[in-house]
Amino acid sequence: MEFSIFGILAVVLELFRPILLPLGLVILVDLFIFAMVVGRYRRLNLARGIRTAAGIGVLFGIAAALYFPAWTGASLTQLQSAIDYLAIIAAGVGIGFASACIVYPPLQLMMRKKA
Repeated sequence: MEFSIFGILAVVLELFRPILLPLGLVILVDLFIFAMVVGRYRRLNLARGIRTAAGIGVLFGIAAALYFPAWTGASLTQLQSAIDYLAIIAAGVGIGFASACIVYPPLQLMMRKKA
């Protein structure tokens, strides 16, 4: 079987096709909330917002890394090679980063403006 980058991208597209519309809607809502924050406060509480979003992202990333083997029908004891562990860690980091990016605008909206 011959692998090409376009073949891999086609498989990934088919995997993510069912969630593309909901993901696009979530991104649009996040951009709208972010525009509301900038319009209302004219400045962001960056340090506190990033710290809180990063904490939530770390929690989601760890939970996702622990859940992914079970989601595929495997268990943590069936991970045997470094590639298996790296794939699980990379998936957890990706989910953690994505969730931190998604929760950042609502967190900014909920934070009070400091004088």
